[in-house]
Amino acid sequence: MKAKEKSIQAICTIFVVFLMIGASEILAEKEIIFPEVTALAVGMFLAPSMPWKTSYSRMLITITVCAVLGVAIVLFVPAPLWIQMSLAYVVGQIVLMISKTSFAPMISAIVLPVMLQTKEIIYIVAAITLTSLIIVLKVILDKTEIKTKEIYHKKEWWVKEEWINLIKRSLLVMVLIYVVIKLDNRFIVAPPLLVAFTELTNKKSKARDIPIKVILTITLCALIGAIMRYLIVIYAGLPLTLAAVLAAIGMIMVVMFMKVYMPPAGAMTILAMLIPNESVILYPVQVFIGITIFVITAKFCFGKCK
Repeated sequence: MKAKEKSIQAICTIFVVFLMIGASEILAEKEIIFPEVTALAVGMFLAPSMPWKTSYSRMLITITVCAVLGVAIVLFVPAPLWIQMSLAYVVGQIVLMISKTSFAPMISAIVLPVMLQTKEIIYIVAAITLTSLIIVLKVILDKTEIKTKEIYHKKEWWVKEEWINLIKRSLLVMVLIYVVIKLDNRFIVAPPLLVAFTELTNKKSKARDIPIKVILTITLCALIGAIMRYLIVIYAGLPLTLAAVLAAIGMIMVVMFMKVYMPPAGAMTILAMLIPNESVILYPVQVFIGITIFVITAKFCFGKCK
């Protein structure tokens, strides 16, 4: 890939982060921050080829449906947080299966508002708007041949093994969510990590072959996000937008150096901009524990990683 093309792809990623966090600060609406849009940027701009089997229309539809369902669970399911999050994860997987795609980031779109107890429609609007922006930019990159448009082939949605894996993932995640919520360490099951787990249990996932790199990449990206949030915002009192842009630059450097274009790494970087101040210091530790658990679980319960 030419240096010019890489630069344009990186600029597109940074631009989306700048626009999202900037709008959040200007409008004083934290719900505008949709970390998964950074995951989409990693997968659609930075990765050599898009890691999901999906079409642009299905991306937008599934993100929209999951964002609506996530807020609906918060509003209309009067249950403890661990039950709400478990329900959101299960429903997200079902939507994934029915969509006939491998577009796992939709799971984060439904679990995130539940974890953060978001009740505002602005979250849904932001998810739709930012996903649309990513798609428009990707279409432009396709038209200018900076990126190659992938051909979408529908996945079969009624595959016995896939549904068995869905049940296994759900039970394992439900137990883990219950434990970490009780221990007040919820970011061990942060929504992007649930996406990573879902992708790692796919036997065709390239990430399964490099488990150590996956752990390092996602942990480093979370660490960069936390450091930028702490030093620039909490310590220095400077704008969150500055912290997010610098964190995005650091994330891009990590994924390109490691050559691990795993979308959840981008989401974990920007999620650090959204969590409570008191959670920032331990955030990378929780992320490291979470991704390690998910990599090991994927290895022993869903086939071996090399």
